Amino acid sequence: MPKRNRTREQRGLGIQAPVEPVISEQERAAKLFVDSVKSHDAADRAERQRQRDEAARAARHAELQATRQAAADHIKRLRASHGKGQQLIDAEAAYRAALAELQEFETGERPHWAPVPPAAEVDGEAGRPDESDGG
Repeated sequence: MPKRNRTREQRGLGIQAPVEPVISEQERAAKLFVDSVKSHDAADRAERQRQRDEAARAARHAELQATRQAAADHIKRLRASHGKGQQLIDAEAAYRAALAELQEFETGERPHWAPVPPAAEVDGEAGRPDESDGG
């Protein structure tokens, strides 16, 4: 008994054997080129973003240093003019806050002596009622 030609039977049912498309060497090379260009573009975008982030970080560092220096200069002026009382206390508090911000920016950790920043007072534990009373 002869073997059945299953391909002919499948064609009669409308089923076709999967055919892989033939890709020429030129099409393959073009696809590799396009992939290469896309990866280089992505690398260039990442490098530009890194440079923007670095420039923004440098600008923020300079801003924090200027704020600290302005606060120190204000204290010097008050002391030179024999400023006393609340003005000097406020100036020293502003200097400590500016110094703490600068050190936190440079090291990544807030100094233990630093005053609580104003945003943390509202959002932090100080602004919340005690939830442990169950009340």
